Amino acid sequence: MWISGIHPVREVLESRGAFVYELMVAREDLRVREVAALAESRGIPLHRVDKHNLDEIVGHSHHQGIALQTEEYPYLSLETLLKPAQETPGFLLILDSIQDPQNLGALLRSAAFLGVGGVILPKNRSVRVTGAVIKVAAGAAACVPIARVTNLVRALVLLKEAGYWIVGLDAAGEETLYDIDLTVPVGLVVGNEEKGIRPLVRHHCDLCARIPGSGRLDSLNAAAAGAVAMAEVQRQRRSRRS
Repeated sequence: MWISGIHPVREVLESRGAFVYELMVAREDLRVREVAALAESRGIPLHRVDKHNLDEIVGHSHHQGIALQTEEYPYLSLETLLKPAQETPGFLLILDSIQDPQNLGALLRSAAFLGVGGVILPKNRSVRVTGAVIKVAAGAAACVPIARVTNLVRALVLLKEAGYWIVGLDAAGEETLYDIDLTVPVGLVVGNEEKGIRPLVRHHCDLCARIPGSGRLDSLNAAAAGAVAMAEVQRQRRSRRS
């Protein structure tokens, strides 16, 4: 997997969470030299190439003259995600069939900013954590644990057994997000960009809630809706603590 861009590359090198094969550099300036020095301090091979070659290697030209080849993203198992002591109460983001890398990256960035304890993705019908996702997430993928599960419904059952309250975001939800208690352990489900939460997954939610709006549009996109909902969880918990 190729990760490009100065900030995403630096975040991966500093996290030490993935095995890195090599660093490709196609320009010389202070920021690139600093990242190259960090790679060399870790014993990572450094290769200098021209911009055209780097374009071909990573498949695009938006790399800022630097790219890192790593192993595939090191997902956790759900059991591992649930083992560490979570903050009380727990807070997990569950993404049902998110397919746009931009949306996944934005959701991971919001999750990192808003204190989510971990993210759960299904293996099928979902975008993976790729170099493009990591670039959009701007370092968030290195600091938010991500589990990838074969059966999302089974994962919801395990979360319930662990004491989580499963809340699905649904524009047609009978209750509003602001009228439910989010200070308990919460698994927040965000659905597909076009179809929303799948019926079987919705069936296993304890409740579905909508984000009330007062404008002309009747809904938000998946990344924006997820960010609003995560912020509301944080707001309620901060209010409770104070």
